[in-house]
Amino acid sequence: MTFSVRFFKRLILLVLLLMIVVPTCCAFFFWQKTGNLERQLAEQGEDPSRPGQVSPAPSGDPGVVPTSYDTALEGEPLNYQTLFPDLYGTASVTGQRTKAIDTVYLTFDCTPSSNTLEILDKLDVYGIKATFFVNGSTDLDAQDVLKQIVDRGHTIGLRGNSTSYQKIYQSVEAYLEDFNEIYNLVYETTGVRAEIFRFPGGSVNSYNSGIYQELIAEMLRRNFVFFDWSIPGDSSGVGEPSAEEISANVVNGMAGKDRAIVKFRDSVGRGAVAGAIPAIVNELQALGYSFQPLTASVLPVVFSYP
Repeated sequence: MTFSVRFFKRLILLVLLLMIVVPTCCAFFFWQKTGNLERQLAEQGEDPSRPGQVSPAPSGDPGVVPTSYDTALEGEPLNYQTLFPDLYGTASVTGQRTKAIDTVYLTFDCTPSSNTLEILDKLDVYGIKATFFVNGSTDLDAQDVLKQIVDRGHTIGLRGNSTSYQKIYQSVEAYLEDFNEIYNLVYETTGVRAEIFRFPGGSVNSYNSGIYQELIAEMLRRNFVFFDWSIPGDSSGVGEPSAEEISANVVNGMAGKDRAIVKFRDSVGRGAVAGAIPAIVNELQALGYSFQPLTASVLPVVFSYP
């Protein structure tokens, strides 16, 4: 059997055509499949380049928590989901939360302390309302401080009954037990059913690295709203920072931000925090910022997942 020159020319053209068409079709199929995956991940708030991790937040916010968290499970609920059946928040957040512009939220951790009343007095002078994330303390003076926080119009949030990270983050069950204790203590002392809270050390830290996703999901499922921070106001390395250092941290930290959640430690060794309030308020008000307390309707600042 012999083949003509024309036959070989057609065969070569056919091979060349297949070499172009087949890779193109494969590439198109792969692109379409990848695009669908990226869209699915984006809808879930994940980074398409790193599946399973939340995308970095826009500039100015370390992260933004979703307004809801799908924890639907097939079959029986997890053991910790059946614990403390009355431990549910009253926050009802749907759609977009408020993201106030030119707003500063002053927050104080580890309240009550020997500094709290002075902080409250300083805030009263300027008519500023703030947010206090409290630890558990059953002595009468501490309970009086909790009542004053509420009576003076500030927001009271929960941080933890214990101050031991090892104890709190031993497991999801341990965290819920501790949270239930501080929730009931605040309610029994002030009559407030707290809706907001702060994870000790932040929502993602070295102590809860193995359980933080379960913790976040469970607390959102129970209708509580948590807040991390965008400016550590009294962080200045070793030793107790001065009032001047604290105010400079906050004012400089606001550069380029249209809003921020500022965290201070209201604890022993942070006596200068109260003294920094006048400069912080005066300088930031001069720059056009206002001050508000946190509520469950405020768009949270949260740390991005590692």
